Amino acid sequence: MSPYRWIKSALQSLCRKAELDGELDEELRSVLTMIVEEKIRAGVAPADAVRQAKIEMGGVEQVKEEVRRERMGAGLDTLVQDVRFSLRALRRNAGLTAIAALILAIGIGANTALFGTVHAALLRSLPFPDPHRLVLAQKTRNGEVSGPVSRVDYFDYRDGGSSFQELAALPDFTVQHTVTGGGDPELVQASYVTWNLFPALGVAPVAGRGFLPAEEAGGSASTLLISHGYWQRRFGGTPEAVGSTLTLDGEAQTIVGIMPPGFRFLYDADLWRLVDRDGPIDTQRDSHSHYVVGRLAPGVTMEQAQDEMNAISEALAAQFPDSNTGKGLRLEDLHSFLVRDVRTSLLLLMGTTVLVLLIACGNVAGLLLARGERRQSEMAMRTALGASRARLLRQLLTESLILTVGAGLLGIGVAFLLQDVLLRLLPAGDLGIHPPSLSLTALAFTLLLSMATGLLVGTVPALRSSSMDPARQLRSESRASPSTRSTRLRSSLVVGQVALSVVLLIGSGLLIRSLARLSTVDLGFDSENLLTGQLQIQIPDYPTPEERNRFFASLQEEIGALPGVEGISLINKLPILSPWQDWAIWPVGEDPAPGERGLSAMARWVPPGYFETMGIPVLSGRDISRADGPGNPFVVVVSQSVVETLFPGADPIGRVVTIADWRDCEIVGVVEDARVNTIRGEPDATMYMSADQMAPARMQVAVRTAGTSELLIGPIQNLLRRKDPNVLFAWPRTMATLLEEDMVGFRTMILSLTLFSLTALLLAAIGIYGVLAYQVSQRKAELGLRLAIGASEGDLVRMILKRGMVLVTVGLALGLAVAYPGTLAVRQFLYQVQLLDTTTYLGAVFTLALVAAVACFLPARRASQGNVVDVLRTE
Repeated sequence: MSPYRWIKSALQSLCRKAELDGELDEELRSVLTMIVEEKIRAGVAPADAVRQAKIEMGGVEQVKEEVRRERMGAGLDTLVQDVRFSLRALRRNAGLTAIAALILAIGIGANTALFGTVHAALLRSLPFPDPHRLVLAQKTRNGEVSGPVSRVDYFDYRDGGSSFQELAALPDFTVQHTVTGGGDPELVQASYVTWNLFPALGVAPVAGRGFLPAEEAGGSASTLLISHGYWQRRFGGTPEAVGSTLTLDGEAQTIVGIMPPGFRFLYDADLWRLVDRDGPIDTQRDSHSHYVVGRLAPGVTMEQAQDEMNAISEALAAQFPDSNTGKGLRLEDLHSFLVRDVRTSLLLLMGTTVLVLLIACGNVAGLLLARGERRQSEMAMRTALGASRARLLRQLLTESLILTVGAGLLGIGVAFLLQDVLLRLLPAGDLGIHPPSLSLTALAFTLLLSMATGLLVGTVPALRSSSMDPARQLRSESRASPSTRSTRLRSSLVVGQVALSVVLLIGSGLLIRSLARLSTVDLGFDSENLLTGQLQIQIPDYPTPEERNRFFASLQEEIGALPGVEGISLINKLPILSPWQDWAIWPVGEDPAPGERGLSAMARWVPPGYFETMGIPVLSGRDISRADGPGNPFVVVVSQSVVETLFPGADPIGRVVTIADWRDCEIVGVVEDARVNTIRGEPDATMYMSADQMAPARMQVAVRTAGTSELLIGPIQNLLRRKDPNVLFAWPRTMATLLEEDMVGFRTMILSLTLFSLTALLLAAIGIYGVLAYQVSQRKAELGLRLAIGASEGDLVRMILKRGMVLVTVGLALGLAVAYPGTLAVRQFLYQVQLLDTTTYLGAVFTLALVAAVACFLPARRASQGNVVDVLRTE
């Protein structure tokens, strides 16, 4: 035989033995040494023998490569074999496989859905060029962030700074305009912006142009940009829309550009108009209503820009001490600002789903441990026939991975079901992005999570099953009962599941108690049978205050005469529907110190009868009257908290107050406080001025009805068509609907957390049942013998119940010990509920104990009803 053939034959034999490349290389060196020795014995000179061996080295390397390929092929064949065997094993235990897959699918699906939402809200970059350079600025008072910025201050920051490529601003509200001409009037949402907001964001119109710097000054801007959706809806997508006009509130405006599809920023808007630098709105430095958005200049850091803003703030404080003392500008990352309202709730839900997944993993690990106990004889036989522990471990982990990957596929379906609920938590309009979906990133997360779960739930059972002594296991007497170590491990998993369930139940219980308190909170007004909406008249049709007042007064009388109407009133901003607009108020002659603002109270203007219609009690003085009109002294009705702050212990009627450097007003009445901004907040300090003295063109309406409020929408719309076709009754809704919308985010979070907590409770109950049922099945002989020697069925039930409730008690104690630190994350969501609420703790313990008792009773009852003769005969 030639040396090459001999080497190849030897290596083919070696490849069946070798496990590692290092071992294979060592064998190759040994073979080459033998070749050299053979050549020397055959008379070849040593130097020539070495040289010939080196020549033959190429053949050896070729053989080595062939061996490696053969080994790779063998490894692939082994993997395929493992997969096939795993599928057969899982199919033979179809019931266990289905239960384990369903349990894991719930945990994996919930985590996948949450990951998709968290990725869209917290991890994904904003859809703008170089988003890391975008910042948002808010006003500070004595170092503390206190909201939007003065419009006048903004222009000083913009003109005096050089750290920004662009520094733009937009109000913290949208404005509604009525579009007339070309059909029925239409109400649209408009966001006012400075000319450079879109360049700052890096967004350009898809048709036409953006705003020009010259259009911002002079008060003569009549240009606007429209959204892609409004372009499609009103103009049918025709290119001729650019350059055409829209009549807004009776004034013609020219459309100069169309924004990209799906673009939103801070608010949903149909169109964008320019902030008028020289306009009459917000001309005071102590009027703060604008967010500032900037793009850092290349090479400028956030710290450098902040230093420059601090220097400008100090200069403004020195120049305008009455309004700017103690006032500054705080920069922060734009993305962080946009997700501020959802970060905590999303992370809380994400943590909850992780706990649910851990409970699910504990359940499945317990199932696999029990299954491993039943397969010990199989593992022992395979070991005795030559299978290594590594081979068995690989086989068992393959089964676990196939199970969890299959559960992951089911989890994708669960994630789709949960996605609609979770989307309500994400303010997609604020983020300026499309609502999140199950993207490729989320699906990749599902795959990785499934594989990680497979390793987590499969490693310990696989190690346990592959580590037995085959000789001991093959003896029949050693197969009678599970090992003490295995029993303790499964029991520990149950204790952990119970402890985690206690924490989740207490957390959800605290939030449910908060929701119950909110549902019965005193709003300060009567929300029953109250229809709301918005009215907008065209100023060119009613140019004088007297004409506007006459229109609204006559409209109020005509709506009040409709059948089913018990009362009607108007207001500039209805409670809950239109929050905020706080103005400073102080007693005349007691001006606030420099840097101070006085008491902030919500500013509202109403006609006579508003308090009666809304059910707000008048505590002293009188209501607004028709005599409080243009040309007469300005009056105001204040809420009780305003009086307690400004005039403690004194009669406020007849006192004069200054309102926001705007007007001195005489207090003519005091009413109870009401929740104006949000249900979850405290009652708001509010001041009500005469609508006739303000003469607005836009008002919101509240109609008290005797029956179903929605039935009056049609008659009111018909009345308006007859009275003035250009007046629109927009967004008619009941106050009950508005209250529901105000609570929807909080309610959805509670619903989600409660759902996951109940799921955790169910999984814990399944875990308890599974452990006890398995123990009962393994102790049939012992239980039968106890019955045979006189034990009653009740004795067996009590014995098994005691075993199960011991596990539950330990889990409850552990859960209660970690409940307080574990529920700190929900503290900021609580309303009139303490974190250590006794009722909630007792309710959670009672609920879990009751469910656990049922889970313990079922296997105990089954064990006590066994046939003694059959059991003993089988054994």
